[in-house]
Amino acid sequence: MQEETQKVKAIIVGINDTTDELFNYELQELVALCEACNIEVIDEFYQKLTSFNSATYLGKGKLQELKQLKDTYKIELIVFLDELTPVQLRNISDVLEVEIIDRTMLILEIFQKRAKTKEAILQVEIANLKYMLPRLVGSYTHLSRIGGGGGGSGGARRGSGETKLEEDRRHIERRINKLSDELEKIVVSRKNARKLRNQNEIKTVAFVGYTNAGKSSTINTLLQMFDKDLNKQVYVENMLFATLETSTRSIKLTTNEEFLITDTVGFVSNLPHHLIESFKSTLEEIKEASLIVHVVDASSPYANLQIDTTNKVLNELGVEEIPMVYLLNKIDLVKSPLFLPRVDQDNIKLSNVTKEGFTELLTYIKSHLFNNTICCKFLIPFTKGDLFNTLKTKAHIHQFSYENDGILVEATVSDYLYNLYQEYLVKS
Repeated sequence: MQEETQKVKAIIVGINDTTDELFNYELQELVALCEACNIEVIDEFYQKLTSFNSATYLGKGKLQELKQLKDTYKIELIVFLDELTPVQLRNISDVLEVEIIDRTMLILEIFQKRAKTKEAILQVEIANLKYMLPRLVGSYTHLSRIGGGGGGSGGARRGSGETKLEEDRRHIERRINKLSDELEKIVVSRKNARKLRNQNEIKTVAFVGYTNAGKSSTINTLLQMFDKDLNKQVYVENMLFATLETSTRSIKLTTNEEFLITDTVGFVSNLPHHLIESFKSTLEEIKEASLIVHVVDASSPYANLQIDTTNKVLNELGVEEIPMVYLLNKIDLVKSPLFLPRVDQDNIKLSNVTKEGFTELLTYIKSHLFNNTICCKFLIPFTKGDLFNTLKTKAHIHQFSYENDGILVEATVSDYLYNLYQEYLVKS
């Protein structure tokens, strides 16, 4: 296995069957994915075609050119932009005689390295096994050079006929079923936690967006504004898929309104289907949100493409009815408003460096989460001191006084508290 500090040298390969802008963006993203997996991209190699060669992806002449380039650079790894079929993977390997992976394999490897919690580890292994299943016949050798690998791959490489192939397939299917059962238990626990939050009328704001757009940094800045405890900070690193965990933190405003913020896994273009399926239980958190904050790297020249990618995944989740605001992040890096991405919904310009936009963001969140508050008066009996203490922690108390028959409280409260304390309401 390669040492983590030792980079693998690679060439990235793609078919340009779209616009040059989109193709260049996809190539740059593939380079970033390679960097996140400790792979050094030495060169880019591509061919302009209207469709892939079903047997060899590239044309046969181009494949020979790639072989010469590989030999010249003494390349250890070839990374393909698109998902290869088992036939393509086998044929290309036979010609190039070097380690071959495709974009899906690369993302699976990154996710496997980043997974820390039991839920994420299960999700990634399920996705890996589902990807491996149709590629059993000598085609899943990609992890030997860059580390990791799912169960069953060694057996698949040593396959010695139909009997061994069927044995490997059954083993993988049993493993998928076992892991899915384990994951379901975690999913049920997560659902119960969401149900409890809903019963307690706790609002949630889900931060979504392209990977490395600045979701975690923005959440940390918000946390610092209300809580100096650094242990509550979410993990941040300047790389794609720095973390796969869904982190939830609580924020309590000075007016005692409280809400949760959830940091979700970042998206990327053409996110492998197996990963979306495996991570659906994590993404379910978005469906329960009261407000979605769509964080965008406004400084990226491909911001609009990244917006479209994120919105596509959100539409697949069916969250169109949940209010959403665009957060145009890294505004300090944008030289002119002319270069800002185009959005046709509510948007806030923000910078984690200058702190521009955070007051506006909090105002927006407060107006959307707590727009059903009611200003009223309660007369709390002295024997119900616990109710007064609840008001002090859950409501915005304007003033209170001790009267002969109890504590007179003027406060702004939620619908939930208003209905809960109906019997103590002082009617004007």
